[in-house]
Amino acid sequence: MNQPAAEEQIIFLQQIQRLFVEGEFVATYKFALLLSLAELAVEYGDDSGNGLPLSMLRVGEKFAELYWRQLAEYSAGLPDTTGGVLHQNHGAQAAVVRSLRTIYRATAGKLSLARLHNAWPSTVRAVASTIRTMPLRYLQVLGGKLEPFLYSYPCRPGFIDLNPGVAFNFRRYQGLIQHLARAGWVEHIRSNKQNAPMLGQVDDLESFMFGSARAALGDVARVLAPLQNHRCFYCQERIDQRAEVDHFVPWVRYPRDTAHNFVLAHRVCNNDKRDMLAGQRHLESWMSHLEKRGNEIGGQLLQLGFVTDPASSIHVARWAYEQGVDTGSIGWIARGHTEPLVSECLAVFRRPGGCLQPS
Repeated sequence: MNQPAAEEQIIFLQQIQRLFVEGEFVATYKFALLLSLAELAVEYGDDSGNGLPLSMLRVGEKFAELYWRQLAEYSAGLPDTTGGVLHQNHGAQAAVVRSLRTIYRATAGKLSLARLHNAWPSTVRAVASTIRTMPLRYLQVLGGKLEPFLYSYPCRPGFIDLNPGVAFNFRRYQGLIQHLARAGWVEHIRSNKQNAPMLGQVDDLESFMFGSARAALGDVARVLAPLQNHRCFYCQERIDQRAEVDHFVPWVRYPRDTAHNFVLAHRVCNNDKRDMLAGQRHLESWMSHLEKRGNEIGGQLLQLGFVTDPASSIHVARWAYEQGVDTGSIGWIARGHTEPLVSECLAVFRRPGGCLQPS
């Protein structure tokens, strides 16, 4: 294992801090690139400490996913405000937004359908080209000087190669980096004078830009209920009108709405679990549920616009539980009952069916 030492991890965090303090943010691209690299490290990296090659097209797809929600028109709904697409820089609308808007309209804003559209490959290539010419070059410029602490630059054609130790640090400090990048992105949007007519004095900007589309979760519940035999995923009692859609890997740990991370639970169970990881027996049930029902879940929620990638969902879950074990986290069992997360629970991911393929 080549995991970075504690001193090297501190240096990495200091560089991240410098990025937000000394980096110039004339558009939101740098925030999106940092979030993209951090999330891809979770989805495709490991904790070996080795470097991680990421294709530009994969980064371009992640970039598109991050901007997708913000392609809808925003309105604070307040007097003297108007609706419109948020401006992502201080000049003309960002090129990435312009590239994505056509396919966004053609698919009624459903990302899952956009991925199947015949224009999706060319759109992703256009987004990747913008990344290559803009934020990729400038993200690591700190205090006017190039500091290539995340990836070597210039990059080899078609790839971003994360330096050794970077994927490990992204995975270890995911929550912190997510918080800093999202807060910076929201503040950039809020400080852009072109957005003032839409925002007013009070807004729910962060929820709009990054939050879960709660209205759509009602449709998710109707899909999941029969696939769970109309029983709560956790307590196995019959589901009633108080059932809620739960993110099996909590939203606070990894804020993405992916089809295979949804389970239906009683409101009491969901509220008691809150932001905790589920205990080992629930993890085993979730893996078994995906093995048996993963294709049905993916197929039906794809039609509702949710991204379906069971292999990626399992990779994220494995990362979350590895982090939980490393930090001594508690796993939720039932109302008022928890257990320590121990290394034995990670064996679940090494069993047959632990690396499902995409639907």
